[in-house]
Amino acid sequence: MSVFKAYDIRGVVDRELTMDLVERIGFAVSKFFGGDDVVVGMDVRLHSFRIAEALSRGLLAGGNMLFIGTVTTPVVHYASHVLRKPAVMITASHNPPEYNGMKIMKRGGFDLESHELQQLAFMLEQPPSERRGVVYVKDVLSSYVEYVAERFGRLDLSVGFDPANASGVVLKPLLEKTFKRVIAINDYPDGRFPAHPPDPEKPENLRQLQRLVAENKLDVGIALDGDCDRLGLVTARGEVFRPEKAVYSLLTYYAKPGDVVVLDVTMPLYLEKAAEERGVKIVRQRVGHSFQKPTAIKHNALFWAEYSGHIGFRDHNYFDDGIYAALKILSVLTSAGVALDKVLDEAPKVYEERLDFKTADPRKAVEEAKRRAAGLEFYELDGIDIRSRDGRLLIRPSNTEPLVRVKMESYTKEGLEALRKLLAQLISP
Repeated sequence: MSVFKAYDIRGVVDRELTMDLVERIGFAVSKFFGGDDVVVGMDVRLHSFRIAEALSRGLLAGGNMLFIGTVTTPVVHYASHVLRKPAVMITASHNPPEYNGMKIMKRGGFDLESHELQQLAFMLEQPPSERRGVVYVKDVLSSYVEYVAERFGRLDLSVGFDPANASGVVLKPLLEKTFKRVIAINDYPDGRFPAHPPDPEKPENLRQLQRLVAENKLDVGIALDGDCDRLGLVTARGEVFRPEKAVYSLLTYYAKPGDVVVLDVTMPLYLEKAAEERGVKIVRQRVGHSFQKPTAIKHNALFWAEYSGHIGFRDHNYFDDGIYAALKILSVLTSAGVALDKVLDEAPKVYEERLDFKTADPRKAVEEAKRRAAGLEFYELDGIDIRSRDGRLLIRPSNTEPLVRVKMESYTKEGLEALRKLLAQLISP
């Protein structure tokens, strides 16, 4: 079905994601987990509570529901871990307001993998009218806040905070416990996201935060996506501190010789060189947290990270948690006496460009690019990853949208221009 994506369930509410379908998904989830109690949390979208009601009708046909209210996806991961129960987070992350969806987790907090989601899709059926379970209401957010606050203590930093009117608004008390000063914007819940989309990967969504940091002379700005499993950072100079720079800072000031770090294929090549210089092993994996987390577990990695801002640490069960990642990065750099701006000054300078091409069949388009690239050096972990003296050209199919995603990187402007010309030979707009 169209709402079952590679990593989660997502669609336009009442058109693709109907309440009848949500009810059947709830019953399927209950059956999938053998009638066990299921933890349910939700984001601030206007229809999230309605979806929680429909989901409960399906879940209660098979067992009990533990409702933890308006929270973030990492709080649901945490709840599933400490309670040892399966869980559902009702969210569509950074998607436009008309969307909603569900992230489904196994006992312990790990997301269902793609093949398990497809198995769940085949279990859909109308639940019986009889109800076997009840709804319990439980406060997990408070214990999560205390757990994270105790882990990091109080950092001597002043911060700007922009949760973008999304579920991160519930985390403001945590920031007030862990930083000496917090100035927040867009910190009330509004599922229409009136200030800007809750997606810190896009630079335009960080402009308000950049102004806030600069005007108030703050040490750092923290932004989160719609369900808070990704982060965005802004330096004291008001510059965007991209996730690959976060990885560079962790490789430089946190990782030790012999450590393993898992990165998605889109992370820049200079990180491999930085890791090699420090005796750290980089393991590459396909884009998608459902691929990164199992790989990190397999290699007992120190952390894993994606270009989009997902970062998960071994000491936090590899959960991708935006606010935990921000606190970890800032704690590490504070201990080292290093500011974010110094990391930007130290990091290798590269020229990068990312492009998306709409196409009816992304995989077919990538196969055609591969055919045209015959004779060039490339790797095939996720799409085709072409290496040349000019730099790197990565062409891969999106896992969630009808798009071919392109990433180019070079140490020179001329090299980037050469990669653009090569791309034009491989991809027909």
